[in-house]
Amino acid sequence: MRNDTTERPEPTGLPDDDEVLDAAVEQWLAEHSAGQPDEWPGHELLESEGEEATNDALHEAEINCPYCDTPFTLFLDLDEGSLLNIVDCERCCQPIQVRQHVDPVSGELEGLDIGQDDDVL
Repeated sequence: MRNDTTERPEPTGLPDDDEVLDAAVEQWLAEHSAGQPDEWPGHELLESEGEEATNDALHEAEINCPYCDTPFTLFLDLDEGSLLNIVDCERCCQPIQVRQHVDPVSGELEGLDIGQDDDVL
């Protein structure tokens, strides 16, 4: 006769029934997702169906890279005013200086200077 003295593991407190576990997960999700927006930050900037997204401060400028002469579109934020910014060419990845001149009263773009990284603008 065999004497089995091994101890059985104590229950861990987790439900054995899948339905009970699924119900607990659903309850947790309901408690922790209540009041959370389904939309991510910035969603209002995208175009909605039938509506055209407008942002008067963004200005679209067509420029050519001063290194490789590749044309590409650059978006300028006119709300920032006059400033110097560095962007990389989409083709050759060289740094391009972009100085935007914005009228402080009207907020309109007055001029745009493009140069290589070591140019003085």
